[in-house]
Amino acid sequence: MNGDVTRYESDNLDATAGYGVRKRNLQLVFFDGKFPTRANADEMSVGEQTVDALERVETAVRRAGVEMDDVLRTTVYTTEADRIDDIEAAYESYFEGRRPAMTVVGVADLPDGAAVQIEATAVER
Repeated sequence: MNGDVTRYESDNLDATAGYGVRKRNLQLVFFDGKFPTRANADEMSVGEQTVDALERVETAVRRAGVEMDDVLRTTVYTTEADRIDDIEAAYESYFEGRRPAMTVVGVADLPDGAAVQIEATAVER
């Protein structure tokens, strides 16, 4: 861990002492949910849609002046929660061994027939 972030953990999990992070000189950057290319979404597998949405996240991240290594976590909304293995495989291939924390949420519907939407949080150092 670099000197800007210190992580504290405790064996005593309660409302005040489970886990905390102190930050100095850091700024969180939040990115709206990104969809795969709308024109092709219905022709793409869930894995392909995931990679396409990650490419759109990367474009937004770079425009904000941060790098993909600065992405701390993502939330994936999907209409095909039973295909989580495909989503995880897409993440592994895209991030090549270093991926951010990921939460997958099953939803009933997404705009334009997309099966995947990804939002992200990064840190600006």
